[in-house]
Amino acid sequence: MVKFETTIGGVVFTSETTYREQKTDQTGETIVGKRVTGRNVSVTVPFGEYDLPTIPKIMAGAEVVTGAAGSKVVVKTGVGLNLIDTAKKAIIKPLAKLTDPDFWITIPLAYSETDLSYSFNNENERITNVTLRSTPDADGIIAILGDETITATP
Repeated sequence: MVKFETTIGGVVFTSETTYREQKTDQTGETIVGKRVTGRNVSVTVPFGEYDLPTIPKIMAGAEVVTGAAGSKVVVKTGVGLNLIDTAKKAIIKPLAKLTDPDFWITIPLAYSETDLSYSFNNENERITNVTLRSTPDADGIIAILGDETITATP
């Protein structure tokens, strides 16, 4: 489990839906139907801690190397890695509602896209930008808004 406790700039949840417009020869450019062709959700987390052991947990192609003098993180190209293979459950809990699941967002299968942006000066924080993207679970679910334990009553 990776817990992002310090963020800078706020966590942002986004839902994006793509559509296909249906037209017929008889109606010209008039839209006679519109179909959903896909839906994706993402969560952007500006992680505000420079924590070396966390980087490989959230960045494909990175690994910790430990020796007698300490440890380092080696970031490799990651070319060819399938991020979907790394997908795990992600739960976003607002700070003011940490114990109230009605305000949580759950992504049953989320994979991370991580970019590092470290400024070494007195005016900027070191930020690890992590974007968690959804992939559908076995039931086609990409996000749950609210308490995931609630089930339908018969």
